Amino acid sequence: MADSALVIEKLEKRFPAPQTGWRALLNPFVPLTKLALRGVSFEVGTGQAAALIGANGSGKSTLLRILATLLVPTSGRASVAGYDVERQASQVRAQLGFHSATDGGFYSRLTTRENLNFFAAMNNLFDADAATRLEELTEQMGLGAFLESQVRTLSTGQVHRLGLARAMIHRPSVLLLDEPTRSLDPMAASEFRRFLRTEVVDRHGTTVLFASHTLVEVEQLADRVALLDNGRLVACDSPRGLRAATGAATLDEALERLTRRSLFAEASP
Repeated sequence: MADSALVIEKLEKRFPAPQTGWRALLNPFVPLTKLALRGVSFEVGTGQAAALIGANGSGKSTLLRILATLLVPTSGRASVAGYDVERQASQVRAQLGFHSATDGGFYSRLTTRENLNFFAAMNNLFDADAATRLEELTEQMGLGAFLESQVRTLSTGQVHRLGLARAMIHRPSVLLLDEPTRSLDPMAASEFRRFLRTEVVDRHGTTVLFASHTLVEVEQLADRVALLDNGRLVACDSPRGLRAATGAATLDEALERLTRRSLFAEASP
């Protein structure tokens, strides 16, 4: 892909196999044997939205965390906006926003406004620029009802909205989202998907890579879909391309057929 914001080449990630009891005491240096990513390669074009699909444990979150410079790959390489995630980690972090549904990291006794002002400053947004951006996000993300509330008093869904706002506060050129509508009620999730597609991707040209278990979300947002199974990339194409390649009438059916093929190929000698 000529103009790619995300490039993943033969990416592999191994973790130590979990040990418990006396084995953990006798073997403090455990070899890297658990393979989470197996030679994954694909690209996402600038201004595209791409979805990561796969069962729990397929490698989606691991891949996102490598791109966010939170994990180091065992082998292979990846780049974000032209910067290598290992050798140019600080430049990568300046280009992207990252949000995981399981992440917190807020100051619980500060208000929503105070937290966002702090993270704006951490991204070199000050005074009038920070105030303008906070006003925009307050309207777009529906933060007004709890803008002056301490974070410790917020619901799970409200903290999730705050995390999404933090990821987008500096208008990143690349946005990485792990289950972006988890914990949002159906109306809030639908509104966020509309905002992400029309404002973030189409209007501002932001590149988005998101992991999701919601096929409605994938159909509405994704220009490309990367299917992972047991750490392997099974397919990467547009939803229409995946349906055409499998002869399926729906994306759900296409992904099911591709997963079955992957399982059969892995089981074959």
